[in-house]
Amino acid sequence: MPGSARRIDDEDPEVGGRDSGVARTPDALIGTVIDRRYRVEALLGEGGMGLVYRVTHTELDKTLAIKVLRSANTKDEEVLARFRREAQSASNIGNEHIVDIIDFGTLPDGSTYFVMECLEGLDLIDTIDAVQRLPEGRAIHIARQICHALAAAHDAGIVHRDLKPENVFLIRRGEEQDFVKVLDFGIAKVANRPQRLTRDGEVLGTPHYMSPEQCAGDNIDHRTDVYALGVLLYEMVTGHVPHDADTMMGILTKHMYEDPVAPSVRVSKLSTELERIIMRSLEKKPAHRYQTMHEMEAALGRLQAMQEPFGSEAITLKLEVGSMRQQARKTAIFLGVLGLIVASILGLAAFGGVFDSTGEPRELGTAADAVVDPPVPEPSASEQPPEITDADEADTHPEAASPARPNRERAKRKPRVGPKPSQSRGHGDGPILDPWK
Repeated sequence: MPGSARRIDDEDPEVGGRDSGVARTPDALIGTVIDRRYRVEALLGEGGMGLVYRVTHTELDKTLAIKVLRSANTKDEEVLARFRREAQSASNIGNEHIVDIIDFGTLPDGSTYFVMECLEGLDLIDTIDAVQRLPEGRAIHIARQICHALAAAHDAGIVHRDLKPENVFLIRRGEEQDFVKVLDFGIAKVANRPQRLTRDGEVLGTPHYMSPEQCAGDNIDHRTDVYALGVLLYEMVTGHVPHDADTMMGILTKHMYEDPVAPSVRVSKLSTELERIIMRSLEKKPAHRYQTMHEMEAALGRLQAMQEPFGSEAITLKLEVGSMRQQARKTAIFLGVLGLIVASILGLAAFGGVFDSTGEPRELGTAADAVVDPPVPEPSASEQPPEITDADEADTHPEAASPARPNRERAKRKPRVGPKPSQSRGHGDGPILDPWK
C-alpha cells in the first residue's frame, strides 16, 4: 500500500522529496510520521538489510516498532513479492511466540516497511554472552518455546531458514521470565544474503547455523530448522557453536562432513538425554533428525519433566514438596501413637491373663490345666453334710490317707525371638536489536 513520510518540522530539507528516509541517513526518518499514523521516535537497530525504529501510533498512542528495508533491497519485484507473501504468512500464524506483524507498506523512496510489536528485552546472543553458557533447565525452557513457534510456522507451510540467536528475543511477560519471541520469518529465504555483520571483532556468520543441505545448496525443508535449533541448543549449554573455522568455506565444510564435538566433552555436567537430543538434531542426513518440531518438543518435554523445573515452577514444586513432607511427618506421628495404643492394649490383655479373678498368680501348665472349673456354690446350713471322722474318711477315701500328690512342673515359656536386624546398605533490559545483525 502506498505510504507517505512527512517531518513534523517541514523546514528541514533533508527529509523532503523522494530521496528521503533510509536512502540517505539512518536518522532521516526520526521525527517524521509515516502514513499519517506512525510517528518515528528513535532508531533501535541497524543492519545490512535495513533499520528498526521505535514508533508511536498517533491514534492509539501505542508504542510499536517499524522495520524499514533499504530501497536497494526492494527493487527486484520478484523478491519484493516473495517478501510480502512471507510477511503476510508470518502474520497469519497466530502463535504467541512469533512476533506480531501488524501493518505493511512502502515509503516514497521505494523502501518497504512493516510494523510489528515493540519488544523490550534481550536477544539470545546477548543473553548467552552475559553468562557464557545457560543452565540446562533454562536452555530447555527456551528451546521448547522455539519449538512451539516453529511448529506453528511449519504447520502453516513456512520454513524460517535463518534461525539464529539474534532472531530469538527474550522478554518478560507477566510473571514469566524468558518468554520467547521468534523474529524475521522468511527474510533469509527472500534476501539470499550470505554475509552477517561482525560482533566484537569476531566473525559469527549465519553459516554457523546452516544445515548441511543448506550449505551444499540442496533443496531444503522444515528439517533445516530442526538442525538450526540443535545448533542453538548446543551453543546455549556449551557457550560454543558446534562448527567454527577461520573462513566461511571452512565452516560450511565442517557442517557437511565433520561430526561435532560431543557437548559433554565441553561441559562435563550435562545430562545424557539432552546430549542425545542435541546430537540427533545435528545429524547430517535430514531423515536421521527429528522429523518435526512437535517430535523434538516432545523429547525436550519428557526430559524437562524428569528434572527440577526452572523459574517459578521450581518455587511451586518446593512448596508442594514442603507440604508433602509435613503431611508425611504428621502421618508418621499418628501411626506411632496408634502403635503405642495397640501395644498397650495387647500388653494389658497379656497381663490380665497371668492372674486369676482373686488376683493370685495363675499357674501356667499344660492345656488341661488351663481349663478352669466353674465355681461351686457353698451349701446352706440345712444342707450341711454330717461330720465325717478321720476313720470314716480313711475308709471312704483311701487315697486321702496317701501322701499329697506333688505339683506338676510348670511349663516353661520359650523366650520371644525378635526379628533379625537388616544389614546396613552400602554408601555408594535493552531495546529490540536488529534481527539482521
